[in-house]
Amino acid sequence: MKKIIVSKNGAGKRLDVFLANETAATRSQIQKANTNGLILINEKNKSDHYRLREGDRIEIREAEPEKPPKIRTEFSLDIIYKNNDLVVINKPSGIIVHPPREDFQGVTLTDLLTRRFPEIKTVGEKGRPGIVHRLDKEVSGLMIAARTEEAYDFLKNEFAAGGVKKIYTGLAHGRIAEERGEIKLKIARSARGKRMAARPLSQAGKEALTLYRVKKRFTSYTLLEIEIKTGRTHQIRAHFYALGHAIAGDPLYRAKQPGKIVPDRIFLHSTRLGFNDLGRGWREFESHLPPDLEGFLKKLKPEK
Repeated sequence: MKKIIVSKNGAGKRLDVFLANETAATRSQIQKANTNGLILINEKNKSDHYRLREGDRIEIREAEPEKPPKIRTEFSLDIIYKNNDLVVINKPSGIIVHPPREDFQGVTLTDLLTRRFPEIKTVGEKGRPGIVHRLDKEVSGLMIAARTEEAYDFLKNEFAAGGVKKIYTGLAHGRIAEERGEIKLKIARSARGKRMAARPLSQAGKEALTLYRVKKRFTSYTLLEIEIKTGRTHQIRAHFYALGHAIAGDPLYRAKQPGKIVPDRIFLHSTRLGFNDLGRGWREFESHLPPDLEGFLKKLKPEK
């Protein structure tokens, strides 16, 4: 902990400007630390633009080191349906679909698939065998993988043409007023690292359409049925963040006013998946919320 007593020369200066001059930290770093409650003036948290007074006691506390994420090394392959061309699985939260780079050492969904179905190794793209669509690491629920090249090409075309039904259950921060609605904003890569940005139709980006229906309302949260008509990266997460109702538990698209309690992982589950099965007709599958998400809902108070 660093302590500073404001002298006569420091009186009248803004807190963030003063500390940027008195420490090795930048002004933006000072503001971030203050937002996180690490800077106290006379044992109280003040705004960045607080004007200092002579004799003010400033305490700068060190942030607690972030805990390393828990890495699961054992996952099981929950098969919902399979035939000679494809397999439908119920993906658990916490496993990445395919390796993000060649030297990746963790367990991936493609590892599990190719162990169970060795023929998948030669299907589709290198490094992404059998994968025709994906779910983010912490997102759970239904996915399809192709077992043959014919199925791979067919399913890729179905996804591109919008012929696959993709419905999720998600929990959004805050109260969404409309019982039903749509979000029609383009998706483009954000300048902020790994995030995507939802932009107006007049701006650059890929078109994306998300439909939603309110299932239940809780204090500080809204439970939703979400259908995506396109399949852009982080589409649901970026769209609801832009709407001002970030998905609960999302570490990347964080809510500006989170609820008093938040789930341990993103509250997003691929609940229903429907598709044409290579001329065999329409197939549709459903997956209930996993125990961790059901358990979190039981902690919430229904809206009165």
